[in-house]
Amino acid sequence: MEPVICPLCERAIPDEQIEYHHLVPKSKGGKAKVPLHRICHSHIHAAFTDAQLAKKFSTIATILEGPTIQKFVGWVKTKPPGFEDEAEERGRRR
Repeated sequence: MEPVICPLCERAIPDEQIEYHHLVPKSKGGKAKVPLHRICHSHIHAAFTDAQLAKKFSTIATILEGPTIQKFVGWVKTKPPGFEDEAEERGRRR
């Protein structure tokens, strides 16, 4: 079975770390979703509000344009696929 690749950081996602990100938040009527690492998903929601995601950051390409996300992706790409950062896991900031 082929590994699922995170479209944000381009690393393989271990099964226990797959989370699905709604490209437009469900609260804003979104249905399309993509698989991400838990840490990548948490970081998106720490960087952007639901309103920002719905209006300007509703694709992986536009999310990757955010400076905070670019810095995060540059850092996380150097980590092994199963890496989890405890600070990100304690709770999402909105």
